Amino acid sequence: MYIKTLKLFNFRNYGTLKLSLSERLNVFVGDNAQGKTNILESVFLCTYARSHRTTKDEQLIKTGEDESYVGLSAQTSVGEVFIEAKHRRSVSRRFYIDGKQVKRTGELMGAINTCLFSPESLSIVKGTPEDRRRFMDMALSQLYPPYFYSLVSYNAALKQRNALLKLQDTDQLLMWDAQLATHGARIMQRREEFINDLAHRASYLQLSISKGKELLRVDYAPSVAPSFDCEKMLLDAFAGAVEDDLRRGFSTKGPHRDDVSIVLDDTDVRYFGSQGQQRTAALALKLSEVPLVREHRGDTPILLLDDVFSELDDTRKDELVKAMSSCQCLLTCTSVEGLKCIELPGTKVFLCRNGQVEEA
Repeated sequence: MYIKTLKLFNFRNYGTLKLSLSERLNVFVGDNAQGKTNILESVFLCTYARSHRTTKDEQLIKTGEDESYVGLSAQTSVGEVFIEAKHRRSVSRRFYIDGKQVKRTGELMGAINTCLFSPESLSIVKGTPEDRRRFMDMALSQLYPPYFYSLVSYNAALKQRNALLKLQDTDQLLMWDAQLATHGARIMQRREEFINDLAHRASYLQLSISKGKELLRVDYAPSVAPSFDCEKMLLDAFAGAVEDDLRRGFSTKGPHRDDVSIVLDDTDVRYFGSQGQQRTAALALKLSEVPLVREHRGDTPILLLDDVFSELDDTRKDELVKAMSSCQCLLTCTSVEGLKCIELPGTKVFLCRNGQVEEA
């Protein structure tokens, strides 16, 4: 899988931009605030129907303009796909696949697959449980598009249940509990499978990067202990927590309270790991997505690397270069000096300056 062309119009700081990308490595070089990350953001937008940097669509439109456009043509294992994202001020964003408007966001999931690694990816390790749930949810929505619909349905039912709890209204709780249990069971089962599969790969990578010195253990940590009948287990958990939920005014049990345990040599790396160990764990987790997507989707994802080489030592850089050599990669950096990866065959280097991009 690789992006052939990328077109931007009034997106962030770009007026009109058209890029023909290499199937391998594409390096975007420039000073800070020149628009390098905006290019990666546009690709991410066409993957997840959202930005990884903002929840405000207006910020995606160039200052002084009324609308923005992103269009990318990608080659996949099943053929070429053309994805477009259109934004207008005060109008809901619209997405298109091969010219046909996407009516539900879930239709976009898995059309193309990307894996983003940036300095913010460290939040997977040292951030909140919400950060780790987001990591699982975004990866699973690409791997298994129906998962996204289960997640949307669960969150909608959760919103209704929490509204009833705030009103101290228990008459309709059973109805919403049943919906939460149905969708929640699917979510939990997929999360457990995903973490079990990811954990094996991440542990191997951690050992490789640390030269066999560090053993990483990653475990799914649900708020409710899973059982053979996950749906019944959730129903029982909701029923058993009603009094506490009414007192607190929100639902205290369920997949929306899940977490992921990340342990390095019997120590919780989230709290006690060094910055280097935390970076290594985050890198191992993100890079483990690449073979996982390849295995489950039958295609290699596109790797998006946002200014990460400056954060890594030589050993971690080498591991990243290995991953880059197996897929298309879009990389941003402030300088190519000492950047060994530009020697990879098929590399294109682009210079970014004041919303303009030219091939070096």
